[in-house]
Amino acid sequence: MLKRRLRVLLSVVAGFGFGVAMPATAGAVVIGVDDTNPAMFSDPRFLALNVTTARYTIPWDVVTRRADRGDLAAFRAWYRLAQADLVSPLISFGADYTNPAANYIPTVSQYKTAVKAFLKDFPQIKLYTAWNEPDFSYRTLARNPALAASYFNALYEMCRGCTVLAGDVYLPATGVATIDRSVATLGPWLRAYVKSLHHRPAGWALHDYTEIRARNTSQLRILMSMTSGAIWLDETGGVLRRGHWQYRNQSAAAAAKDEQYLLSLTRRYHRIARIYHFEWQGVASAGWDSGLIAPNGQIRPAYTVLLNWMRGRG
Repeated sequence: MLKRRLRVLLSVVAGFGFGVAMPATAGAVVIGVDDTNPAMFSDPRFLALNVTTARYTIPWDVVTRRADRGDLAAFRAWYRLAQADLVSPLISFGADYTNPAANYIPTVSQYKTAVKAFLKDFPQIKLYTAWNEPDFSYRTLARNPALAASYFNALYEMCRGCTVLAGDVYLPATGVATIDRSVATLGPWLRAYVKSLHHRPAGWALHDYTEIRARNTSQLRILMSMTSGAIWLDETGGVLRRGHWQYRNQSAAAAAKDEQYLLSLTRRYHRIARIYHFEWQGVASAGWDSGLIAPNGQIRPAYTVLLNWMRGRG
């Protein structure tokens, strides 16, 4: 498989007219892509980035649920292609947001049973977060940071040879309105979460879309002040369109400037170990679009920013 990847990569690089170069940050910051569409693995532009890790957010009970809506088959197809390209998955468990009726918050016992089955079926996977955005203000789990911490404790204990990240949080420093009209902020939520951890995490995961757009690092600095160890920005990037939030839609060129700002943070905050850009390709009908590739298949400026940065020209 290694020979296959190198052969494909060299042909892609030659086709684009680029010289072979290692990323300027090799050994420092690892770049990944967060997208569940397996088509990216055969895209020459993906191969040109020489990405070695990708994130997949999956329902917590994808292996044990009674009614499988194709989620497990879709993941298996994605995983096969990731393996063929020598891309290591980062798996984030969480609620099934595509099916509102399935947004059930499990007990710790239920979580253990389901996740243990996943670990048994996919023993080669070693990178995990216990729950995607446990502080998501429109779900009941956000009001129970101790339960979210218990998921981390359970996953850590079940997967001893794994890298298990804590957090995977998104709340901004200034807070957002919750479903009951209260205001949730990252600091208090994180403080309660940390208090309930029984093990030292391998690192901390953060989704910092808001501060990337706002050009501030208050969210990141709160996380750094309350934790230690590596920080993985495991879902982030410049956003063109994002349904309802406080910022207006913007152009692809403006999103590229956000991408440039995001990458510049690695020079200021050395605890940042990984960045996973969400998403690979935008979908025209979706309310969200942060794709490096446009829905029509065209390269966006943010892709060029990322490619140049990885080649040491950013």
